[in-house]
Amino acid sequence: MWRTCAIALHVCSFTLLFADGKQSHHDYCIIGAGPAGLQLGYFMKRSNRDYVVFEKSDKAGDFFTTYPRHRKLISINKRFTGRLNKEFNLRHDWNSLISDDDQLLFTKYSEKYFPSADEMLKYLADFHKKLDINVKFNTDISNISKSRSDSCKYTMKDQRGNDYCCRLNVIIATGIASPKMSYGIGHEMVEGYETMSIDPKDYEGQAVLLFGRGNSAMETAISLYGHTAHLTLAARSRVTFSWDTHYVGDI
Repeated sequence: MWRTCAIALHVCSFTLLFADGKQSHHDYCIIGAGPAGLQLGYFMKRSNRDYVVFEKSDKAGDFFTTYPRHRKLISINKRFTGRLNKEFNLRHDWNSLISDDDQLLFTKYSEKYFPSADEMLKYLADFHKKLDINVKFNTDISNISKSRSDSCKYTMKDQRGNDYCCRLNVIIATGIASPKMSYGIGHEMVEGYETMSIDPKDYEGQAVLLFGRGNSAMETAISLYGHTAHLTLAARSRVTFSWDTHYVGDI
């Protein structure tokens, strides 16, 4: 799975300042409703914490509406391990979030060993709804800065100009959102992974050069190699294999 990361800047007591002067207080605020944000929100709710999750889009796990571009995850969905031990089985299930609901295992959502990103979107939507995680959608948080107020350690705004105050700290669970850009000679002729056509017919009979040998490069190569005349991958280091490194990002 395309993993996201949660960077904890401690824990926050959160105050929302509305235009009419009313205030909504929360002890914990989490920015991002992807897998990391939803998982943390679940544990917050199970511990009866006062929390809120902010998500700039209208759905949980919005990252997966675009990525991976060719829609196949690299995280395994091993439904049968030959064991009954739940902890052992979870070690071979790289997509499920942790909860007390056995129906919210990803193995219930897909039979594919490498499932589709669309199935991940359905899974995350159900995880949010069935567990009733407190997510405030369509709220794009920005301008996070330190405050000089004794009652407010951090301030921030959303896209509608609403002001927010966090008394202690913020938890960032937005993952990696910005693509790497090339600025060498001829960079203006290079197309990014985030904007390239994903229709293999657009590359039929052509010579294609891919810069990189990571997840997106290999995903693209697998999609195109049956259609191109020549397909070359260029990278700064040698290809490594996951059975040697135990890292899912390798081949």
